[in-house]
Amino acid sequence: MKKRFLAFLFAGMVLGANALSAKEYSCTVPAMKAKTDTLSYITGQQLGHTIQDQIIPQMKLDYDVIVSTLDKLFASDKSIKVEGIKITPENINDIAKEYFNESLQQRVIAAQSNDTVQVFNAKEKKIVSTLIGADFAYSMKKAPYEIEKKSLLKGIKDVKEGKEILTMEQANKFMENYYTVVIPQKNLKESEEWLAKIEKQKGVKKSASGILYKIEAEGDMSAKATKDEDVVKVLYTGRTKDGKVFDSNRWNDMPKDRQELTKKYQPDRAEKNNPLEFPLNRVIKGWTEGMKLIGKGGRITLWIPASLAYGEKGTGKDIGPNEALCFDVELLDVKSE
Repeated sequence: MKKRFLAFLFAGMVLGANALSAKEYSCTVPAMKAKTDTLSYITGQQLGHTIQDQIIPQMKLDYDVIVSTLDKLFASDKSIKVEGIKITPENINDIAKEYFNESLQQRVIAAQSNDTVQVFNAKEKKIVSTLIGADFAYSMKKAPYEIEKKSLLKGIKDVKEGKEILTMEQANKFMENYYTVVIPQKNLKESEEWLAKIEKQKGVKKSASGILYKIEAEGDMSAKATKDEDVVKVLYTGRTKDGKVFDSNRWNDMPKDRQELTKKYQPDRAEKNNPLEFPLNRVIKGWTEGMKLIGKGGRITLWIPASLAYGEKGTGKDIGPNEALCFDVELLDVKSE
């Protein structure tokens, strides 16, 4: 998936994991009306402030067009037409580049110093307002937690009308608790349950440290890694407990956004596997241990608990705190250092 050209607009937004209802957090936020999802409301609240406090004042765009476009396209891949232009998830970045160009900053500055000066003409204003609303809408589909549309729109509306249910301090405390307490606990519980199911599968073994593994092909055990300093050459695919591929150097397994970037910036590496070499003391502990279980030419599946992976902090957008992971690894070569 392409990186959004308008993604800077989300700098103040919070996107995390699965949404929980206000009822579950009644101890940390004021009582909210029934069927108002707190996470979605806070996301809308923050989005509302982004629109009200940044986008509208700086670029003098159309609030109603932004919000109505978000409403129409919410969390979908649908297209929308404006002034003869068809906007889709695939072309929104290219269209946006025409309007978010090098002269934008100068025009914004000029408009700030003179209320009569507009950043865009009437036609451009409608197009750019639609672009921003569409970008928000498309991004909702890719948010790591489910966003409930009604609560999101209520958060946006309440900001405009000055009727916010939560103060920003309350919203921030809610999100801090959500990310630092609730999500780590939830991930740990789910990961432990997942690993317990994997452990019961035929052929799966468990190491003393807690790694689960299944040797698909033993390889040449006379040529295997024995020290942490040994260098291995591998093909691998990493998946979350939900089966999502977060990393791979096998072309067919590689996430689509990485394939697109490879084609664009490293065309010589496209459409083929790209083996990787590294010393075992420079990777997560689960890999350091797991790669010593097979020999050159072998293949192994590893299920690694968070304590031997990325721990309580997680990493990147796909691996949350306390998340167990799965790796399918082929050991192509071993070099003893």
